[in-house]
Amino acid sequence: MDKFTMGLLAAFGVASFFILAIVFGTLGGAFVGWVVGWFFTETITAGFALFGIDISSLAMWQVGMFLGFVGGFFKSTLTTST
Repeated sequence: MDKFTMGLLAAFGVASFFILAIVFGTLGGAFVGWVVGWFFTETITAGFALFGIDISSLAMWQVGMFLGFVGGFFKSTLTTST
């Protein structure tokens, strides 16, 4: 294969990795929100209420899914200058 095709495949692979990372982060957030909701539903609802956000109509897995999705876009990267 020529260099252009290899570059195109590499770019597609990198983009696919980041998209799948966001999807898996969203699903992981839903699972963690579901488990945490068993024990801390009132605490989380009260914490959001302190910020003026009413989540009483949402299930904890939905809150976790939303936070997992948003968190998928905020990843830290380590860079060093040489």
